[in-house]
Amino acid sequence: EGWEMRAGAGEEDEGEDDMDDMADYLPLVDGTEKLQEPLSDKAMISPKEFFFQFYHKSHESIHALVHKVRHEGWAFFRDETTFNKVVFILEIPFTVARTLTIPAVDGEMYFKPFFVASCTGLPVWVLFNVAGSVTGAPWPAQAAAAVASVALGAAMLVCAPRDRPPLLKFGTKFPFGLAVICLVSFILAALWISLVATELVSIITFMGSITAIDPSILGLTVIAWGNSIGDYSSNLAMAKRGLGNVSMTASFAGPVFNILIGLGFGFLFYFNLSGTSVKPVEISPVTALALVCIAFNGICVIFAGVFNNFHVPRRYGWVPIAVYALYIAGSAVLIATGATLPVLHN
Repeated sequence: EGWEMRAGAGEEDEGEDDMDDMADYLPLVDGTEKLQEPLSDKAMISPKEFFFQFYHKSHESIHALVHKVRHEGWAFFRDETTFNKVVFILEIPFTVARTLTIPAVDGEMYFKPFFVASCTGLPVWVLFNVAGSVTGAPWPAQAAAAVASVALGAAMLVCAPRDRPPLLKFGTKFPFGLAVICLVSFILAALWISLVATELVSIITFMGSITAIDPSILGLTVIAWGNSIGDYSSNLAMAKRGLGNVSMTASFAGPVFNILIGLGFGFLFYFNLSGTSVKPVEISPVTALALVCIAFNGICVIFAGVFNNFHVPRRYGWVPIAVYALYIAGSAVLIATGATLPVLHN
């Protein structure tokens, strides 16, 4: 429901009209890949519907809730399962908090009162993440956040358009205002992800303490899987839609971003808080084994592409799965026995 599929070309349009209408739709396959058969009309979806479905299905935000209530009433809630109803109710405080801290500028979901409210709460959310708490922050920081909240909220209340996000093109075709708001929203969303991840790690660590499970085992399994499940789901969804190049690129680009940017800013924050300029780092056997497995998989990908006319064959998928299984087994043995790899032995 909600997906507008293209009907057969012979039923509605003919000749050049088909090509003009086809330009208004997005193919659900990667344009850089060669298709084995002609593109079916069922694989076409309008850009508006594509982004609508992506936005709504990715997360039932308060904007999606308002949209559903306007168009369907509360019938959608009665049709949900008991479990989904409980999750929905428990999620309401967090949904409201995100709405008050992250400006949403999606054209379909834009609602000026929510936008003004999020701009008002934005400085307070930044203060919370920078200082660790709002009440525990120095009073000049609290005063600055309060003034910024009032000023930003008042400015958006007066200047923000009623029916669309602020564009601020400055006489050009590029929406500078929208780009800045999107960048700020991305950073604020990343702060939410950081907060949730921190709390989840604390809960898992607590569960490990009361169950006497080695923290290394938790980090190797539960924490690692939890951190990667989002990327796994999105990459798998893109691969199923035929976006092979996008999925492959994202599989490597995500870890590169996490390692380089995560470690870079992590060390900067550590040095800033600790007041030191040097931090001894120890490479554990599990980390060294992970590095070996990643390097081996990268070499295998290169060889698989080179020897298959620069296409990764389907059967190659079993190779990284087998490498990961060996990594899990080897890491478990290293942790259980306390053994070290020969290259790390002093």
